[in-house]
Amino acid sequence: MSWQLYFDRAKRSTSPVAVDKQLVGPIPPGFEARGLTIDGLWGVYERRQGLDQIQITELPAQYRVSVSNPVVSGNQLSQPTSQSNQNGNALKGLAALGLGVLGAAAIGKAIGGSQNSTAPDPKQAHRVFISHSWTYENHFTEVKEFLDDAYGFEYFDHSVSSDNPIDAQLPNHLRKKIRDQMRSTSVVLVLAGMYVAHSDWIQEEIEMANEMEKPMIGVIPAENDRVPALVQEHATELVEADGTAILNAIEQHAT
Repeated sequence: MSWQLYFDRAKRSTSPVAVDKQLVGPIPPGFEARGLTIDGLWGVYERRQGLDQIQITELPAQYRVSVSNPVVSGNQLSQPTSQSNQNGNALKGLAALGLGVLGAAAIGKAIGGSQNSTAPDPKQAHRVFISHSWTYENHFTEVKEFLDDAYGFEYFDHSVSSDNPIDAQLPNHLRKKIRDQMRSTSVVLVLAGMYVAHSDWIQEEIEMANEMEKPMIGVIPAENDRVPALVQEHATELVEADGTAILNAIEQHAT
């Protein structure tokens, strides 16, 4: 995912957007450091882009991106105080006290803690439906752990799991409820074990996603040598069951 897409997302968000460093690489050209920085550990960087003020706070494993719009007053442009600016000042304060080297844990607390401290932000969180077989629940659990443990990745889980089943007595009622649950998702992950060929419900979920034109990402279990034909036919992308690969695919294709 490109930096510009994160800038656009941050512009629509009321809180800083978390970005995994592995997804984007170094800070793009044109950003100037504000105050003391520790290369590769933390720092605050800013630049103007049109009327937008973009701020990137660097942490050991991720960046926090915020975008502010100056307030126009007469012929003057003034920068509103934002939570991101307050976070930057907190980091600079740590540096002045010589506490910046406390590392990721201390710095993370200084800017608001981990992703588990608050509910996902509906404005920036993805809505993910994971189509899977209850018989092979370990594949579902593995992918869920990838998403849950990805610091800064926010999402709502729309999946129908054995721990969160749909209350429906008749097949037609179940189909309707699955369709309703999938309708508001931004991406569908299909766990592409060969058991897909023997699962009527996974096949129906693939057909539902295809009818609703949802981007589908086929996740290939590590022990698979082949990919089910139905998944190959309809998947937007096929990836291995690797956390980084799955996250990259979601960021690229989610609508």
